[in-house]
Amino acid sequence: MNSITEKGLQPQLNDYFAKMINSQKLAHAYIFAGPEGSGKKELATWIAQGIYCENCVAGHPCQKCAECIRIASGNQPDVVHVAPEGLSIKVDQIRFLKDEFSKSGVESNRKVFIIENAEKMTSSAANSLLKFLEEPSGQVIAFLLTEKPNSLLPTIISRCQLFELRPLSDKQLLFLLEKEGIPEEKAVLLSRLTDSPTLARKLAENNDFEKLSVNVCQWYLHILQNDWLCFVEVQTKLLTYISNKEDEKIVFDLLLLLGKNSLELRSGGEDQSAFKKYQSQLKEQLDKLSIDKVSAGTELFLESLHLLQINISFQNTIEALTLKLCRCYHG
Repeated sequence: MNSITEKGLQPQLNDYFAKMINSQKLAHAYIFAGPEGSGKKELATWIAQGIYCENCVAGHPCQKCAECIRIASGNQPDVVHVAPEGLSIKVDQIRFLKDEFSKSGVESNRKVFIIENAEKMTSSAANSLLKFLEEPSGQVIAFLLTEKPNSLLPTIISRCQLFELRPLSDKQLLFLLEKEGIPEEKAVLLSRLTDSPTLARKLAENNDFEKLSVNVCQWYLHILQNDWLCFVEVQTKLLTYISNKEDEKIVFDLLLLLGKNSLELRSGGEDQSAFKKYQSQLKEQLDKLSIDKVSAGTELFLESLHLLQINISFQNTIEALTLKLCRCYHG
């Protein structure tokens, strides 16, 4: 079995909580903070499995027994999930949460709460949770999952143990994307472009993204070849995919990745190429340039990002970048 599936998305935290489960020293409330896709819900579910697992070994759930399967499928009545419906956790969800806090376990004397997007609780919901945190009863554990811990009430934060979860590594995201059937070449590019599984999946399903990545590479190859067609392609090949700020960000993320990838290729890191289809062509052209010129070109990509951040128009930024790269590489 792949080590990623064996150890989970946050292997160090899995090991830590296995020890807490095994020694029966779990606290009554935790905050798991981290970006989308970092495995917050997976970790909370894994801990719940460890608590109820019929074949737990040193705090590690087997993930195969009836209890583990029920928890994974959301069918264990003593593991209560709450998630926002729309923009916030609604009033009826608050009533449900209050009611569940006051009940003992259905099948045991233990109860686990997993509250997703906890920062989206209304003040009423947050105060209900705070009352539980101040006066926990029985063997109850709450997991608050959030991307924005600073949006939680300070009084809630002070009564929980806070754990910051790291974003997925390139390798972890690549494994997940390939497991979902995304072709290797596309999965490699997406895993280098973002650490968000949701965005990666969205882009993988977008035919325009594939065309855009091809156009970006062709535009850059023409710059490396000192072919002035690259200036025409800004208008005809790149800007045609821009309709909003989100599109601008995707295009520029591709450009930044291309700049970074150029330096890696020029330094001999062929295995790190995010643009597999154009790897040999890019390397052939980059090898004609000095490492200093390629490094200076990478700096130009970063400088262009700064121009966007001070509200220079996207078109002006890309056109200026095209001209600067041509001058940098070819004098």
